[in-house]
Amino acid sequence: MPKIEIYYAEICGLCHKAMNYLKSRDLPFVAHEVHWDGGRDDWVPDETVAEMKRRAGDVDFVPQIFINDRVHIPGWRKLEPMIESGEFDRILKEQGVI
Repeated sequence: MPKIEIYYAEICGLCHKAMNYLKSRDLPFVAHEVHWDGGRDDWVPDETVAEMKRRAGDVDFVPQIFINDRVHIPGWRKLEPMIESGEFDRILKEQGVI
């Protein structure tokens, strides 16, 4: 079964923008919440953060989006132009999501 996953933080407006876009397209996705500690200026360490870093590298921003564990889209600012150009739909078709 094709799968879209997104790592997000509740306080991240661009994360919600990405998830709202996926919802508006009726694209099912799995959301993994991570938490940012502003005092430490780092992620609150937990299993989900460790998994995100393993998959995306030592990133300091969200959303981190994965399609079928093969395609990684690092952030809304990367996703938005892909949507506008049609590249995102092309990837979804190639990955069997749509």
